[in-house]
Amino acid sequence: MNLIPSAEKLIDLKKEAKKETKETDVLVKVLGTAQDGGLPQAGCYCKNCLRARKEKGFSRLVSSLAVLELREKNFILIDATPNLPLQLDMAFERLALEKQGIKNSPQAVLLTHAHIGHYTGLIFFGYEVMSTSKLPVYCSSRMGQFLTKNGPWSQLVRLENLSLHTLTPDEEFSFSPRISFTPFLVPHRNEYSDTLGFIIAGDKKRLLYIPDIQSWDAWNRPIVEVAKKVNIALLDGTFFRPEELLGRDLSQIGHPLIQTSLKALKGVAAEGKTEIYFTHLNHTNLALDSEGEARKEIEGQGFNLASEGMEFYL
Repeated sequence: MNLIPSAEKLIDLKKEAKKETKETDVLVKVLGTAQDGGLPQAGCYCKNCLRARKEKGFSRLVSSLAVLELREKNFILIDATPNLPLQLDMAFERLALEKQGIKNSPQAVLLTHAHIGHYTGLIFFGYEVMSTSKLPVYCSSRMGQFLTKNGPWSQLVRLENLSLHTLTPDEEFSFSPRISFTPFLVPHRNEYSDTLGFIIAGDKKRLLYIPDIQSWDAWNRPIVEVAKKVNIALLDGTFFRPEELLGRDLSQIGHPLIQTSLKALKGVAAEGKTEIYFTHLNHTNLALDSEGEARKEIEGQGFNLASEGMEFYL
């Protein structure tokens, strides 16, 4: 008896596994993958920014996720970026919420921290634009205080465009029976707020999201063990190597190099149980070039770069 599946059988098994995954009602859609300034970045005429201005497909929106419930046709937004209008359209279109005359908004917004790429899009929910009513915004206690005490964000709170809710680190919460979120603290430049990452769990899979962190060594948790406990990991990939940002001290900016992450997570990638993607890419990142040596090094070791529109069923 031949116990080794034929090539045709293996293809059928992969199709069945793919079909099974796609039948879930929850998916995470990547709305952006760039560092806070986007690509191209304002005032920059580096090689990547020049190319992004000429080639629309090379440009990137600022890092953000939408967690969609397909049956209920609603979604949770993770981070409100300066590209919020375009990113809301991406989520609305995926849910077929394009009805003329209807004002759509997320079910809620989760914020990671108070750097400009992650919260300044909240302004679009204000009086001058969407004028939402008590839109739930979930964030750390310190982030909530920052929004409450500093204009123009305080106006959003005062006029009840937003309704702030405090997240407790490591305490799981949910908006429905099919999906849950667990926030956790990570070290970063916390000038105005704490910095959070999230584990997003559906019925079948778990996704780890850490767009910003000082370094893996500075975190009080071993990234290898955390990554092994999820199916998908979207991690801080701001810089590939230190020479990318001339005239700036990367130690003061604070992000793990992709080269460092490749070494730290090599064993996890080799096991093949966790898909690892890099996001929050700076406009100078060498890995942006799909034909370059940096991208080849990443993909050759079993890692990936996240891209806008990418979807992960949970």
